[in-house]
Amino acid sequence: MQKAPIFFTLLFSTSALQLTHAEEFSFEQELQQGCAAVKNEAALGKKFYDQKNYKKALKHFQTQAAWTAFCLSNADETTIKFSENNIITAQNNVALTYAKLGQPMWARAWLMINKDEKTNQFNLKNLAKPKISHDLSGEYVSYAGFGEWDHISVKRSKNGYAVGYSGIYMGIRSLIYGPNMGEFDTTFTLNQKRALYKYEDCTIQLDFNTNQNLGNYIEVKQEDGNSGCGFGHNVNAGGTYYKVER
Repeated sequence: MQKAPIFFTLLFSTSALQLTHAEEFSFEQELQQGCAAVKNEAALGKKFYDQKNYKKALKHFQTQAAWTAFCLSNADETTIKFSENNIITAQNNVALTYAKLGQPMWARAWLMINKDEKTNQFNLKNLAKPKISHDLSGEYVSYAGFGEWDHISVKRSKNGYAVGYSGIYMGIRSLIYGPNMGEFDTTFTLNQKRALYKYEDCTIQLDFNTNQNLGNYIEVKQEDGNSGCGFGHNVNAGGTYYKVER
């Protein structure tokens, strides 16, 4: 009577092991395919950029930027290697394409990811100075990694502003398995430049600021206690959010 439980435990463990191996094999396959496609994505981006078809170029350059960073982060599991310089180049490709599309605020957001790099500093200086608005409404973004962004949407009404946050945590395998997510909504009055969101032992503070080089932006601080603000694992709203074109 004692052997049955042992038998079923071993059977379950073997199945779980086989599933893990299958998942690992699938991930390595998808990773290798994605990394192998980066060179082609960069070439297609340049082709359309040279043809002044910037919308198509942007799509390919964004894929190049996302997968270059992802492949470098998973370098131990792929034979196709990338460097930090490859990431900088890819991000600048995206930024310059946004500039050509007449979206300098999005271009600035991409260049601010690695703002201390010489190439980024050069391209930042060549962007038109941002227009500062007293109207705080708009779309604000903060880089989440692997080509993805956290978003804060601010909408103005007669009585105040409505704030909507949509954030993600890009884990080491998130381009294939997906990110963790989190959301919240709050409001504040027209004469304020600070918004607060509270959930159990969590407090999130949003301070709206302006800068002649950055335009409108939000500094967000999160004190999440044990509740994690009700977000998915490791999702954190904290950071600097730059206003961009919708």
